[in-house]
Amino acid sequence: MKPQTLSLAVLLAIPFVLQAGDSPDGATAAGQAAAPASMPASTHVVLQEADLKWGDAPPAFERGAQLAVLSGDPGKPGLFVIRIKAPAGYKVANHFHPADEHVTLLDGDVTLQMNDGAQTQGLTRGAYVLLPAQMHHGVSTKGGMTVQVSAMGPFELTYVDPKDDPRKRAP
Repeated sequence: MKPQTLSLAVLLAIPFVLQAGDSPDGATAAGQAAAPASMPASTHVVLQEADLKWGDAPPAFERGAQLAVLSGDPGKPGLFVIRIKAPAGYKVANHFHPADEHVTLLDGDVTLQMNDGAQTQGLTRGAYVLLPAQMHHGVSTKGGMTVQVSAMGPFELTYVDPKDDPRKRAP
């Protein structure tokens, strides 16, 4: 199925249309509550680089990578945003995810292998990549990297070759 896109004008108009239907008491023009009480409200968050809490990446990653959660919970359903920092020479073998993965290279260098190695693309600082769900890809860095990843959770990483999965190796 081909994805549909909305024009920028339509996207920009949505908040105004939604706001126009609200009354001062929180009810919509149709008399319904604006949001169910059970839905948590979004919280404004600002994180400076110094505020990030880095820890070891989960066991699905080779040792040496660090991860910081910026928003959401990668272990639960819903949107999450994480950063992954990896040292020089780091690699993540050919793998895939059940959801689209949005990746931005914040620092360093990345070589991205796609479609079981059929395509290779070098990325430079600021590069953005959308990796569709189930797309086979691998990542390596010569000098180290920091990437920001956003996706819908729960986060899962499945290696194409089970022998590449660090979780299945003896400690």
